[in-house]
Amino acid sequence: MDPEAKKMWGVAASTGAVGLEIAVAIGIGYLGGQYLDRRLGTAPWFMWVGFVAGVGAGIKALVRVVRSYKRSLEEDDRPDPK
Repeated sequence: MDPEAKKMWGVAASTGAVGLEIAVAIGIGYLGGQYLDRRLGTAPWFMWVGFVAGVGAGIKALVRVVRSYKRSLEEDDRPDPK
């Protein structure tokens, strides 16, 4: 397979995975907060805290992927040392 095509498939895979990672992070935070609310009788406080923490984790994952993609673009723009 062409190295450029291989790289594009890698970018597509990491970009697609971040969407799933965001959804899972928000879901785990929300459901974990609901669980704590039921156990401690603090509804809806931990649910909201978990939801916000999940959104924060999702944003962190998105920033990580964007930085990685930006770094790879900068490496591509460098001239070959040949």
